[in-house]
Amino acid sequence: VTSYTGVMKVTFTSDGSGTGDGFVASYASLFPNCPSSGSVLTSSSGSITDGPGSYSNLLYCYWIIAPSGASSVTLSFSSFSIQFFYDMMRLYSCPDSSCSSKSELPESPLSGSSIPGAVTSYTGVMKVTFTSDGSGTGDGFVA
Repeated sequence: VTSYTGVMKVTFTSDGSGTGDGFVASYASLFPNCPSSGSVLTSSSGSITDGPGSYSNLLYCYWIIAPSGASSVTLSFSSFSIQFFYDMMRLYSCPDSSCSSKSELPESPLSGSSIPGAVTSYTGVMKVTFTSDGSGTGDGFVA
């Protein structure tokens, strides 16, 4: 069983009719996480990054940027170097911080080594996802 959210809940329930030897389970993380990945960021300013140094293969990270009361969110990059075509950053505009329905922004997806221009979501909420495959890495990004 694989969870692609970085979280997995395992529940064991007994009906009380008897006992058994129980079970043993093991797990492994297939997708390392980025700093603060999976967070809803509510500050009016801040930064997101894949972390220090080159990023890892098989990475899946996401952030939801949802400052309280914001009418727009703008993401600006200070560095950007993502393996062209194979690794991707996607940017979505969301109606609320659950991002249960979202629209990919026209500038998305992003990859390559040119620093992108600023990207704005005019709903006040933006979801950022970053994925890398297993074929190589880059220096990453800071936004």
